[in-house]
Amino acid sequence: MSSFPTHLPEMLALVAKSKGGPRFLDVNGEEVRTTNHAFIFDESLLLAETYEKLLTSRTRKTVGAFYTPIDVAKKLTEVVVCQGPVVDPACGGGIFLLSAAKQLAALGGDPKEIARNQIFGADTDEWAVAVCRWELAHWAGVDPKEVRGIVVADPLIEKPSDWPQLFGSVVGNPPFLSQLHTTTVRTLERRNDLRSRYGNLVKAYTNEAWLFLALGLDLLAPEGQMALIQPLSLIAARDALEIRKKILTDASLIGLWVDQSTVFVGRTEVCAPIVRKAILEESEVLRYVGREIEKVASVERPSDPSNWGELIADLVGLPDAKIVSSGTVEHKASVTSGFRQHFYGLVPGVSELKEETIINPLITTAMVDPFNCLWGQKSVQFDGKKWKQPVVDLQKVAEFDQAVGEWMRVRQNPKLFISTQTRVIEVVVDEKGDWIPLTPLIIVQPYEQDLWALAAALSAPVISALAARQAAGAARSVSRITLSSKQLSDLPLPSDRKAWEEAIEIAQMINASTSKDLKKSWLLFGETINQAYGTKNDDLISWWWDRHPASRKQNK
Repeated sequence: MSSFPTHLPEMLALVAKSKGGPRFLDVNGEEVRTTNHAFIFDESLLLAETYEKLLTSRTRKTVGAFYTPIDVAKKLTEVVVCQGPVVDPACGGGIFLLSAAKQLAALGGDPKEIARNQIFGADTDEWAVAVCRWELAHWAGVDPKEVRGIVVADPLIEKPSDWPQLFGSVVGNPPFLSQLHTTTVRTLERRNDLRSRYGNLVKAYTNEAWLFLALGLDLLAPEGQMALIQPLSLIAARDALEIRKKILTDASLIGLWVDQSTVFVGRTEVCAPIVRKAILEESEVLRYVGREIEKVASVERPSDPSNWGELIADLVGLPDAKIVSSGTVEHKASVTSGFRQHFYGLVPGVSELKEETIINPLITTAMVDPFNCLWGQKSVQFDGKKWKQPVVDLQKVAEFDQAVGEWMRVRQNPKLFISTQTRVIEVVVDEKGDWIPLTPLIIVQPYEQDLWALAAALSAPVISALAARQAAGAARSVSRITLSSKQLSDLPLPSDRKAWEEAIEIAQMINASTSKDLKKSWLLFGETINQAYGTKNDDLISWWWDRHPASRKQNK
């Protein structure tokens, strides 16, 4: 944009009403259409809200732009902003910065001085920057050209030269750029640029929203405070570990806002850590929930960056998981899971079952049901095709990719498969050892013949609760459990051998049964294996059964 548009609201209104339906430019300067063909410019809305309405859903997803409702921004800034200058390193249309400016004015500042010298922001979208500058200028009663602190830039890569060295407050809602989605995957060049600045904070699946926390810590002055809205995955995701560690090492986590699927387009689950640039002796984390940013009971500040799940466990309805254990899974078995190459390496070897085929069934996550493998009972998707009884020719796999073929061969022995993204831990037993796992299944290979012992232990209600608390936020939904191989290796084993053996017998009976009504058996199993872990909690059993696949089938 060569010059700043003085009459920006009128320009947006004209663009919105242009011939052929509402039109606007995307971040690449190309014309795009909005899905709202009845769009009318509403002067009662903030200009930033108007701008958001003109963005297509595709543009939002590509750049991770999901703007914050003004009431949420206002309440978060009231909690966080105590002093200026204030910066939003991904300011968008300026909803957070306008809220921060009003907060500084409420603390006694002059609006004109605030807009000119106390508010700073950056965005890679030059239209959003124009909207932000106009919004602040309109509020303060100054010319938009005087709002010099809002610039077109990518501060993740390079801090704008005319910004102050440090800031009293950092606020905002940076773009959520997950590396699990093809539309937001980083280019090699960008990955290298980020790694050159942030080093080991940049992992394979690091969401760029997490890196804004690291940037914010670098921008904060001593005693300054920060709140940046984040995907809830920050709490437990493996590749967010170094970010969590940096927060605990360089500053103090003093608060956390949690909102589940009520505020943002697409029902994204979000949180906002509230951080102070100081090492504090106080050990409490203040917690806030919902769109109203309502304060609830505080919890102890985590000392271990590997697990922040306890910060939100009770807020998302997870029961306590107190146990008595004797060792962990890693003492009894090796635990592994495949990667992308193990997924795609199977493609040349997969076919439908034929009479002359050597049977090595391909097992997907969709086939894993507690103690029951659904291979051949339901169709599944793989490599863009639907399969009824998929089998794998290991020789063809090895010819295509020798390393993948060898990896699969080593796993041709009795084992367990554990699915991911489930509501409770779901385990199936491969007693013959001829099943082929499709990534992202977790594979547990016992050192001795403890197949059913491990299957029973991992299927305990208390272990599902423990795993859910540890992994809170790491899955696609907070109601789901997803564990890494390492996390599963660290899960505890029961201490009461007698109750454990009784639970094993019940588990094998459930596996052998053809009955559809197994509620009594499942509940007896749950109570017995929990007893083996030294816990008796009827509420925990109810929580587990409500989430169990067998319960859902019974209620259909």
